[in-house]
Amino acid sequence: MIHFRKGEFTHQGVPMDPAAPAFRYGAGFYETIFYNGRKPCHLDLHLDRLLHALRAYGAEYESVDFESVILETVNRNGLEGVPARVNIFYPMESPAHPVVMAAPYEPKPFKAYRLCLCEDRHVSSLNAYKTTNAMFFHLARARAAQRGFDDAVLLDFSDRLLETATGALLLRRGDEFFETDSPYRLASTSLWLARTTVQIAPKPLPLDSLAEYEHAYILNALIGMRPVVSIGEVAFVPDEDTCRDVSELVLEAPL
Repeated sequence: MIHFRKGEFTHQGVPMDPAAPAFRYGAGFYETIFYNGRKPCHLDLHLDRLLHALRAYGAEYESVDFESVILETVNRNGLEGVPARVNIFYPMESPAHPVVMAAPYEPKPFKAYRLCLCEDRHVSSLNAYKTTNAMFFHLARARAAQRGFDDAVLLDFSDRLLETATGALLLRRGDEFFETDSPYRLASTSLWLARTTVQIAPKPLPLDSLAEYEHAYILNALIGMRPVVSIGEVAFVPDEDTCRDVSELVLEAPL
């Protein structure tokens, strides 16, 4: 894989200072962006979240012309014109330099998701950003896959829904949509875009209230918005129409 770092495109590994927080603690921030074969979708929203995280935690960082670097990285990896997953990583060093990567990605536009419940808890204000030391989220999803599920729902210490290991959650009852009201989940770009299409109210969502809702959805930058057919033992009716409208906006492509 060819990636960009410090003004160069290379297929060599990314060197790390063993004394830097990136090596010692896995410290850093990142973004995942969908390249739809034409452009990196909603790059401005992703950069706003990423650079805000760096500034919020007092990190000194270097910037680049991200759009041109992404397009060149996509091209050098032979991915121009096809869907791809783009990542921007900022390992915590002094200063932090961006690492830009691109990899093949195969969309699954008709997938419905089965979610299990993660038994562990990880509640932190850092969850508002995408951090590179995301071992908890990685393990939650890996364990869900081992059990035959697509992803895992994460809960706080009061058994209220936060998000999944890979995306935001949305519930619907009648014509009303609800998102989890918590500072301990990712500030989702896909959920922000969904709010421009449907009216969404923030609300604490206790686990034992799931049966009150008819529809559930998972959202992220790569999948758009997809129906959730079950969370644990609670089943939901798939709502493809709403998913299609929001996904076309998130992925900037007709479905």
